[in-house]
Amino acid sequence: MLFNYRYVPNDVEKLQTWIDHLVKVVWCRNTGDYSLELLHPDLKAAVEDIANDDRIKTDYLDGPIKTIDVLFQNSLSAAQRAQVSVLYDNNNDIEALCANDPQKAPGTYADIGGINTDLEKELKAFFKSLFADVIHLKAVTSRTAEIDAHYDAFVTENDEGKCPYCGYGDIKSQNRKVREAYDHFLPKGTYPFNSVNFKNLAPMCHECNSSYKLQKDPLRHIDPLHKANGGVRRKAFYSYAAAAPGITIDLTLSTTDICNLRPFDITLTFAAPGRDEEVESWKDVFGIEDRYSDKCCGKNDGKAWLQQIIEECSNHGQSSEQLLGQVLRAADRSPYDSANFLKKSFLLACRNGGLF
Repeated sequence: MLFNYRYVPNDVEKLQTWIDHLVKVVWCRNTGDYSLELLHPDLKAAVEDIANDDRIKTDYLDGPIKTIDVLFQNSLSAAQRAQVSVLYDNNNDIEALCANDPQKAPGTYADIGGINTDLEKELKAFFKSLFADVIHLKAVTSRTAEIDAHYDAFVTENDEGKCPYCGYGDIKSQNRKVREAYDHFLPKGTYPFNSVNFKNLAPMCHECNSSYKLQKDPLRHIDPLHKANGGVRRKAFYSYAAAAPGITIDLTLSTTDICNLRPFDITLTFAAPGRDEEVESWKDVFGIEDRYSDKCCGKNDGKAWLQQIIEECSNHGQSSEQLLGQVLRAADRSPYDSANFLKKSFLLACRNGGLF
């Protein structure tokens, strides 16, 4: 990614605290019968409110919690419950997983299925429902916060207005009536236990989210050689990292025929010292090379950037180097305004190719 989000704590995260207790203390216990009294007090109250609300026709919490508890207690050994507890901790340490920490092996639903296939099915349905349904219920939000309130606070703090995963897609502000979707960076269909962990959630522009990221796994490089075992683990950029990604983009052109410029005429080179795996993951998951090459070929993007330099040289008496200098300063000052970060690389390539 091109820049990091700044993490914004919010009461909506209390739901994850309830789930921490549910998995670690309740489901993974080794003695005693299940009762509501075992639950986190706020989760217990939410379960009771939902059960007593005749308007809610779906049993979102009470029944699924009991069903899963029976599987934990009757179908798993103490060693297997301990294994699930470790997987829970690992899957919620998003920063360590993105860093490919050798002490933190991520667990997938396939791993849960290897322990018990019924448990895999029930956990997948439960954690999907947590984000799709439970997080929005009044019985929950009255004790946590509305997800829209989190979004407003988030984009107030992260006010760049652009998507950090591509650099130019818009992120809607708090003034809009609709918001961007939250992406599960580690996909919720692959990794259990972190569907409501906001360190695994971030707003993402529609193109990145719905056309490119989808269910792709940033932590796995999958090629034909390793496809059978789920790919090779790799590092990925962490959305809330303290250190900036530090990516630089070098662009070269193999033609001077800009009118007929095609993506295959463009070579993009990305560099971030010591972060080759993260860069490859980012390029792979978000289709960066294809998207940037296509943008440079666009009539109202790359071709317009070059045309502006040529016309202003002709009509306003400024030299191309003066105009390029203005672009470079603007890019350094506001790299994500009108894709200046890419405009800079493209126009430098045009200059180096003798196009102005």
